[in-house]
Amino acid sequence: MVRNEGEKPWNIKEQELLDADSDKRAEWIFATRLLASYGTSIPQVEHLLKSAPPALKLQMLSKKRTELINQFAGTEAGQHWMMCMKEQDGWKYVAQYAYGANGIQDSGLLDRFMLMLDQIAIIHDVINGRGRKYGFDLDIVSTESINATKQYCKHPENAHLILQMLHKMIDGQTTPKRSSRPIRAALQSGAFCERPSYAWFDNEFGNSCKNDSSSYYSYTDMEKECPYDDKLYDEYKNDFKKFK
Repeated sequence: MVRNEGEKPWNIKEQELLDADSDKRAEWIFATRLLASYGTSIPQVEHLLKSAPPALKLQMLSKKRTELINQFAGTEAGQHWMMCMKEQDGWKYVAQYAYGANGIQDSGLLDRFMLMLDQIAIIHDVINGRGRKYGFDLDIVSTESINATKQYCKHPENAHLILQMLHKMIDGQTTPKRSSRPIRAALQSGAFCERPSYAWFDNEFGNSCKNDSSSYYSYTDMEKECPYDDKLYDEYKNDFKKFK
Protein backbone atom coordinates (compact mmCIF):
# COMPACT_ATOMS: atom_id res chain seq x y z
CA MET A 1 0.00 0.00 0.00
CA VAL A 2 1.31 3.47 -0.92
CA ARG A 3 -0.22 6.39 0.96
CA ASN A 4 1.34 9.15 -1.17
CA GLU A 5 3.03 9.11 -4.53
CA GLY A 6 6.77 8.89 -4.09
CA GLU A 7 6.60 7.23 -0.67
CA LYS A 8 7.83 3.71 -0.14
CA PRO A 9 5.19 1.00 0.35
CA TRP A 10 4.51 0.30 4.01
CA ASN A 11 5.83 -3.27 3.83
CA ILE A 12 9.24 -1.91 2.72
CA LYS A 13 9.26 0.68 5.49
CA GLU A 14 8.24 -1.97 7.97
CA GLN A 15 11.12 -4.21 6.91
CA GLU A 16 13.58 -1.32 7.11
CA LEU A 17 12.43 -0.66 10.65
CA LEU A 18 12.77 -4.32 11.60
CA ASP A 19 16.25 -4.48 10.06
CA ALA A 20 17.43 -1.27 11.73
CA ASP A 21 19.74 -1.42 14.74
CA SER A 22 18.42 -0.27 18.11
CA ASP A 23 19.80 3.26 17.73
CA LYS A 24 18.09 3.88 14.39
CA ARG A 25 14.90 2.27 15.62
CA ALA A 26 14.83 4.57 18.65
CA GLU A 27 15.29 7.63 16.41
CA TRP A 28 12.53 6.49 14.05
CA ILE A 29 10.07 5.82 16.87
CA PHE A 30 10.85 9.11 18.63
CA ALA A 31 10.50 11.18 15.45
CA THR A 32 7.22 9.45 14.58
CA ARG A 33 5.84 9.95 18.09
CA LEU A 34 6.88 13.60 18.13
CA LEU A 35 5.17 14.22 14.81
CA ALA A 36 2.05 12.31 15.86
CA SER A 37 1.71 14.37 19.04
CA TYR A 38 2.12 17.71 17.26
CA GLY A 39 -0.97 19.82 17.84
CA THR A 40 -2.54 17.58 20.47
CA SER A 41 -2.56 20.41 23.01
CA ILE A 42 -4.45 22.86 20.77
CA PRO A 43 -7.71 22.36 22.77
CA GLN A 44 -5.95 23.31 26.02
CA VAL A 45 -4.40 26.41 24.47
CA GLU A 46 -7.73 27.35 22.91
CA HIS A 47 -9.43 27.06 26.31
CA LEU A 48 -6.79 29.31 27.86
CA LEU A 49 -7.34 31.93 25.16
CA LYS A 50 -11.12 31.85 25.46
CA SER A 51 -10.94 32.29 29.24
CA ALA A 52 -8.67 35.36 29.05
CA PRO A 53 -9.90 38.95 28.45
CA PRO A 54 -8.41 40.44 25.25
CA ALA A 55 -6.11 42.81 27.12
CA LEU A 56 -4.73 39.96 29.23
CA LYS A 57 -4.29 37.21 26.63
CA LEU A 58 -0.60 37.86 26.04
CA GLN A 59 0.12 38.18 29.75
CA MET A 60 -1.70 34.94 30.58
CA LEU A 61 -0.04 33.06 27.72
CA SER A 62 3.39 34.22 28.89
CA LYS A 63 2.58 33.18 32.46
CA LYS A 64 1.40 29.75 31.30
CA ARG A 65 4.51 29.25 29.17
CA THR A 66 6.75 30.05 32.14
CA GLU A 67 4.81 27.61 34.34
CA LEU A 68 5.09 24.85 31.74
CA ILE A 69 8.81 25.39 31.21
CA ASN A 70 9.39 25.21 34.97
CA GLN A 71 7.33 22.02 35.19
CA PHE A 72 9.11 20.57 32.19
CA ALA A 73 12.52 21.42 33.65
CA GLY A 74 11.47 19.77 36.89
CA THR A 75 11.25 16.35 35.23
CA GLU A 76 14.19 14.13 34.42
CA ALA A 77 13.07 13.77 30.81
CA GLY A 78 12.60 17.53 30.48
CA GLN A 79 16.05 18.25 31.89
CA HIS A 80 17.55 15.76 29.46
CA TRP A 81 15.78 17.41 26.53
CA MET A 82 16.87 20.91 27.53
CA MET A 83 20.51 19.89 27.87
CA CYS A 84 20.66 17.80 24.70
CA MET A 85 18.92 20.32 22.47
CA LYS A 86 21.78 22.75 22.98
CA GLU A 87 23.97 20.36 21.00
CA GLN A 88 24.01 19.40 17.33
CA ASP A 89 21.60 16.53 16.58
CA GLY A 90 20.53 16.72 20.21
CA TRP A 91 17.18 15.12 19.43
CA LYS A 92 18.95 11.84 18.63
CA TYR A 93 20.24 11.61 22.19
CA VAL A 94 16.76 12.33 23.51
CA ALA A 95 15.51 9.51 21.26
CA GLN A 96 17.97 7.10 22.86
CA TYR A 97 16.97 8.31 26.30
CA ALA A 98 13.29 7.75 25.57
CA TYR A 99 13.23 4.72 23.27
CA GLY A 100 16.67 3.15 23.42
CA ALA A 101 17.40 -0.30 24.83
CA ASN A 102 17.13 1.05 28.38
CA GLY A 103 14.70 3.84 27.65
CA ILE A 104 11.74 5.14 29.62
CA GLN A 105 9.46 2.25 30.51
CA ASP A 106 6.59 4.33 31.90
CA SER A 107 4.30 5.23 28.99
CA GLY A 108 2.58 7.82 31.18
CA LEU A 109 5.85 9.71 31.60
CA LEU A 110 6.35 9.75 27.83
CA ASP A 111 2.79 10.99 27.29
CA ARG A 112 3.27 13.87 29.73
CA PHE A 113 6.66 14.69 28.21
CA MET A 114 5.18 14.92 24.71
CA LEU A 115 2.15 16.92 25.86
CA MET A 116 4.19 19.53 27.73
CA LEU A 117 6.61 19.84 24.83
CA ASP A 118 3.70 20.42 22.46
CA GLN A 119 2.04 22.97 24.76
CA ILE A 120 5.24 24.97 25.17
CA ALA A 121 5.89 25.00 21.41
CA ILE A 122 2.36 26.10 20.48
CA ILE A 123 2.11 28.79 23.16
CA HIS A 124 5.51 30.11 22.10
CA ASP A 125 4.29 30.34 18.49
CA VAL A 126 1.09 32.13 19.50
CA ILE A 127 2.97 34.65 21.64
CA ASN A 128 5.24 35.39 18.70
CA GLY A 129 2.39 36.05 16.29
CA ARG A 130 2.19 32.63 14.63
CA GLY A 131 -1.15 31.53 16.06
CA ARG A 132 -3.05 31.53 12.78
CA LYS A 133 -1.42 28.30 11.63
CA TYR A 134 -3.21 26.61 14.55
CA GLY A 135 -6.52 28.25 13.72
CA PHE A 136 -6.23 31.07 16.28
CA ASP A 137 -7.29 34.34 14.67
CA LEU A 138 -5.83 36.58 17.35
CA ASP A 139 -4.72 40.16 17.65
CA ILE A 140 -1.52 39.13 19.42
CA VAL A 141 1.79 40.65 18.46
CA SER A 142 5.17 39.19 19.28
CA THR A 143 7.07 40.05 22.45
CA GLU A 144 9.96 41.14 20.23
CA SER A 145 7.70 43.64 18.46
CA ILE A 146 6.31 44.94 21.75
CA ASN A 147 9.78 45.48 23.20
CA ALA A 148 10.91 47.26 20.04
CA THR A 149 7.88 49.58 20.20
CA LYS A 150 8.05 50.57 23.87
CA GLN A 151 10.76 53.17 23.27
CA TYR A 152 8.37 55.20 21.10
CA CYS A 153 5.37 55.09 23.44
CA LYS A 154 4.55 57.77 26.00
CA HIS A 155 3.41 54.93 28.24
CA PRO A 156 5.44 51.78 27.37
CA GLU A 157 2.94 49.52 29.12
CA ASN A 158 0.47 50.28 26.31
CA ALA A 159 2.82 49.16 23.52
CA HIS A 160 0.99 45.90 22.82
CA LEU A 161 -2.41 47.63 22.56
CA ILE A 162 -1.02 50.33 20.29
CA LEU A 163 0.57 47.70 18.05
CA GLN A 164 -2.70 45.81 17.78
CA MET A 165 -4.47 48.97 16.67
CA LEU A 166 -1.73 49.88 14.21
CA HIS A 167 -1.90 46.46 12.56
CA LYS A 168 -5.66 46.80 12.09
CA MET A 169 -5.15 50.23 10.52
CA ILE A 170 -2.04 49.53 8.42
CA ASP A 171 -2.18 45.91 7.25
CA GLY A 172 -3.35 45.73 3.66
CA GLN A 173 -2.84 49.42 2.84
CA THR A 174 -1.71 49.89 -0.76
CA THR A 175 -0.13 53.36 -0.72
CA PRO A 176 2.58 54.97 1.45
CA LYS A 177 0.23 57.82 2.36
CA ARG A 178 -2.42 55.47 3.71
CA SER A 179 0.00 53.23 5.59
CA SER A 180 1.71 56.25 7.19
CA ARG A 181 -1.56 57.84 8.36
CA PRO A 182 -1.91 55.84 11.62
CA ILE A 183 1.69 56.58 12.62
CA ARG A 184 1.15 60.32 12.30
CA ALA A 185 -2.16 60.02 14.16
CA ALA A 186 -0.42 58.21 17.02
CA LEU A 187 2.20 60.96 17.13
CA GLN A 188 -0.28 63.83 17.02
CA SER A 189 -2.53 62.26 19.64
CA GLY A 190 0.38 61.80 22.05
CA ALA A 191 0.36 58.00 22.12
CA PHE A 192 3.82 58.09 20.52
CA CYS A 193 6.29 60.49 22.13
CA GLU A 194 8.86 59.92 19.40
CA ARG A 195 8.55 59.08 15.72
CA PRO A 196 9.40 55.41 15.11
CA SER A 197 12.23 54.77 12.67
CA TYR A 198 11.49 53.44 9.21
CA ALA A 199 13.55 50.35 10.09
CA TRP A 200 11.03 49.64 12.86
CA PHE A 201 8.10 50.27 10.52
CA ASP A 202 9.51 48.06 7.78
CA ASN A 203 10.27 45.24 10.20
CA GLU A 204 6.77 45.34 11.66
CA PHE A 205 4.61 46.17 8.62
CA GLY A 206 6.86 45.72 5.59
CA ASN A 207 5.18 42.48 4.53
CA SER A 208 1.62 43.70 4.99
CA CYS A 209 1.51 47.13 3.32
CA LYS A 210 3.21 49.40 0.79
CA ASN A 211 5.60 52.13 1.91
CA ASP A 212 9.15 53.41 1.47
CA SER A 213 11.61 55.31 3.62
CA SER A 214 11.30 58.69 1.87
CA SER A 215 7.49 58.66 1.88
CA TYR A 216 7.26 57.43 5.44
CA TYR A 217 9.48 60.17 6.83
CA SER A 218 7.70 62.81 4.76
CA TYR A 219 4.17 61.88 5.84
CA THR A 220 5.13 61.49 9.51
CA ASP A 221 7.21 64.68 9.76
CA MET A 222 5.44 66.68 12.45
CA GLU A 223 7.28 69.84 11.37
CA LYS A 224 5.44 69.75 8.05
CA GLU A 225 1.81 70.65 7.44
CA CYS A 226 -0.42 67.66 8.08
CA PRO A 227 -1.20 65.91 4.76
CA TYR A 228 -4.40 64.43 6.18
CA ASP A 229 -7.68 66.33 6.48
CA ASP A 230 -10.10 63.42 6.28
CA LYS A 231 -12.55 61.99 8.77
CA LEU A 232 -10.60 58.72 9.07
CA TYR A 233 -7.52 60.57 10.32
CA ASP A 234 -9.62 62.27 13.01
CA GLU A 235 -11.01 58.87 14.03
CA TYR A 236 -7.50 57.46 14.30
CA LYS A 237 -6.40 60.37 16.50
CA ASN A 238 -9.36 59.84 18.80
CA ASP A 239 -8.60 56.12 19.01
CA PHE A 240 -5.02 56.81 20.10
CA LYS A 241 -5.85 59.57 22.60
CA LYS A 242 -6.59 57.03 25.31
CA PHE A 243 -2.91 56.07 25.27
CA LYS A 244 -1.46 59.59 25.61
